[in-house]
Amino acid sequence: MTTETDTEKTTMQNGISRRGFFKYTSASIAAAAAVSAGAVFEVPSLIGPAAAATEPTGDPINIGFLGALSGPDAGWGLPGLTGNQLYIDAVNAEGGLLVGGERRPLKMYAFDDEATGSKALQGAKQLVLEKDVKFISAIGGNPADATHPFLTKKKVVYASLISTDIKPDRPYLIAGGDVTPRIDMLRPFYHRFINPHLKRWAVISQDDTIGLTSQAWEVGSALSDGWEVVYDVNYAIETTDFAPVVSAMLATNPEVVSLNLSYPTFVVQIVEQLYLQGFKGLISANYLDTESILQKVPKEYLEGATDSFPLFDDPWWGSPSWQENFMTEWNARYGPGGPEDVHREITGIDWDHVITFKVWAEGVKLAGTVDPDVVLDTLRGQDSIPTILGPGKMGGKEMWGIDNMVSPPIPINEVRDGVKRVQAVVRFEQWFDNRKDEIIKVVRDKGQMFDQR
Repeated sequence: MTTETDTEKTTMQNGISRRGFFKYTSASIAAAAAVSAGAVFEVPSLIGPAAAATEPTGDPINIGFLGALSGPDAGWGLPGLTGNQLYIDAVNAEGGLLVGGERRPLKMYAFDDEATGSKALQGAKQLVLEKDVKFISAIGGNPADATHPFLTKKKVVYASLISTDIKPDRPYLIAGGDVTPRIDMLRPFYHRFINPHLKRWAVISQDDTIGLTSQAWEVGSALSDGWEVVYDVNYAIETTDFAPVVSAMLATNPEVVSLNLSYPTFVVQIVEQLYLQGFKGLISANYLDTESILQKVPKEYLEGATDSFPLFDDPWWGSPSWQENFMTEWNARYGPGGPEDVHREITGIDWDHVITFKVWAEGVKLAGTVDPDVVLDTLRGQDSIPTILGPGKMGGKEMWGIDNMVSPPIPINEVRDGVKRVQAVVRFEQWFDNRKDEIIKVVRDKGQMFDQR
């Protein structure tokens, strides 16, 4: 499947071919984050704006990245810098983002909020007041709660990975490129469709804002699709020993164990305990970092495990495709021997933040301005918005009280011989429309609707 233009493919190729423009140390992004010491830092670029752009050049547009670059939540943050920077360099290779007839180069500044509200507010103020950013890529959750009054007042678009952060009093907070919690709602449906004889569903995640809310939507969805939810617990976010957590869950004899939105580092520990304690059923999660998990369990144990963050070398996407090209460019830059070798394999988070970033950029181009009200109104008015997962559309009012959720198709993966592979791509809207009343009742009973939090 190809979702981008040939021009954009060529641009990304040109961007990487110019990597000699900038030499940086190994794992430069991680190194920069490590020494930033609570300050905003500029993410390195390998190229400058193209000199051959035919349109006039305007002022740069500064982009922010506000998320955990260290700690247990870093698996959702730090890799996102790579994909965003690849996209920025692709845009800049064409001279910049085309806005109202002129090319405006992009520049990204980042801040490590350590997944804490106070740090996030500090970072938001630095990004906006010192760097005048117009758009912020973020993880969301507690940091979204802490920053939204300030960012709303300053009219800065904040792109969360988690749609549960959307509320009517956060008019500039958008989400949905990352398919959380829609994938957590669709996984019970997928498992029921594939294994209709299974009946017992267990689900756990940490007891923070994102865990509580996403788990409520999953439980409601599991019940609507006929599962008996035998275990529904949020463990303390301070948990370091997951053996008792897993023991308590397995005492209910589940056939499927869902890890919902557990942090990537928690997922590794939980799956290891499932293996050590002899669980033989199916494992399902929002996100599986297979490279890290397979350091703890044999690949045969993870066979059939399900998540929704595909690899872009997956044959599902076809060739040529935007996804294949992204994988090639990422490996050339951040893979073994690349100028910014990050000493790991590519993950789903390396492209995850790009989805909504690119949607916002598309809105800016269509609107001809960075004015957030005009940009968001323009996006809501589109019948279809191109995304890297396929055509999407703005919506979400029934779930969040405002149409600030971009909704692309949702891929569902299973691990095959140690590698995640797409098994299906599902449209959310029709599935939800047939179940929404039952699901929303459960979420409301749990106190997790947007007007209850």
